[in-house]
Amino acid sequence: MADRSLNEWLEYIEKKHPSEIDLGLERINRVWSRIKSKFGISKIANFQISVAGTNGKGSLCAQLSSMSSANGLKTGLFTSPHLIFLEERIRIDGRPIETDQFDDAIEKVRIASEENPPCSPTFFETTFLAAMVAFRECGVQRAIIETGMGGRLDATILVEADLAILTTISMDHSEYLGQTIGEIASEKVAIHRQGSPLIALKPKDMDVQRIISEKAGEDLVWVTLEKEQTKRDAYSAITSLVAENLGWPVTKHECVWPGRSPNFGASWIEGIDLKFSAAHNPESIENDIEETKEVEVILFAMIEKREIQDSIKSLADAIRLRKTKPKLIFTEVKNGRKPSVRADLLREMLHSHYPGIISSRCIIDSHEAFLESVMTARHGHGNLLVMGSIYLIGEIMSEIISSRGLDAIDTMTIH
Repeated sequence: MADRSLNEWLEYIEKKHPSEIDLGLERINRVWSRIKSKFGISKIANFQISVAGTNGKGSLCAQLSSMSSANGLKTGLFTSPHLIFLEERIRIDGRPIETDQFDDAIEKVRIASEENPPCSPTFFETTFLAAMVAFRECGVQRAIIETGMGGRLDATILVEADLAILTTISMDHSEYLGQTIGEIASEKVAIHRQGSPLIALKPKDMDVQRIISEKAGEDLVWVTLEKEQTKRDAYSAITSLVAENLGWPVTKHECVWPGRSPNFGASWIEGIDLKFSAAHNPESIENDIEETKEVEVILFAMIEKREIQDSIKSLADAIRLRKTKPKLIFTEVKNGRKPSVRADLLREMLHSHYPGIISSRCIIDSHEAFLESVMTARHGHGNLLVMGSIYLIGEIMSEIISSRGLDAIDTMTIH
């Protein structure tokens, strides 16, 4: 395999682990040990923050990274998945690393993986290890790490966090993390390291509270979501709390995360107020629709997962409660981690809950669906929401960036 190009090797490991999700620590520990030994890499930053949770962990990581950079600290950020290009997963001060930096880091992971006996990390593990290499070589002072899934068996747990943070905890990826919310909480709180602080958004579920409290003990700091606060308000409060406790002079800072922040790309299409939502599970779908004041058209797609029925029920419930009900256009994702759910099946699920109440249609091709969504929105006040799959957002954004002649790296930089 040594003579394979990097792209060929990445394709090889994707085929080796076709589901991408293959939880376990044996591979990551073995390859990381080889990387440390072979390339002299130890702790990746002076201070490391790990963030887990069902929803909002990526947004919080972006805010923390932006705040850290605003305080003059060279900051590395690892998140997943990417929207348009792989380098988005690894950022220095909000900017995706250059392709040659990415390739160099991936090459080191490959060399370590192909030592005898060979060990094949998953695609996620490979990009995470590349991030650790890149952070060390770029001399980052702070590393912000978003967990991939869960925590206890997630590759990112090899980072010994100086500070751990939990966002919301709800039912998602139950086929991997557990059949109850308590089991899922146990998986996620495992990112906490005894003796280091754990900041957690206080959940309503008393069993989840108990599990987190028992794990963290005196290290635990609760952040309570006040009645009038949105989840985004709570994440801003957590970011300010972290800044204050670490002695950063700047404790309040606005952050725009491309493809996720509410107003990103709002004016890209003439006459359209465009919003992207990465919501993909019951809690986040309901929350984002409730927090969107005006929406006339929702463009929606999902990849296959266990919580599809519950997600569509949340979608239907949130729309039913609105005085003015948006039109729904269901489409299909071309390049998702898993196969796209058929648009007609999503529509059937929706109407099984509230037949005849919500106007919807299916357009399989996501490009055609987006164009139709824009035209439909223009007949009203121009409010369009794209949601249900991060891969759908990536496809739409890629088309817009290309058609407008925008610089992709600049466009995808967190600021």
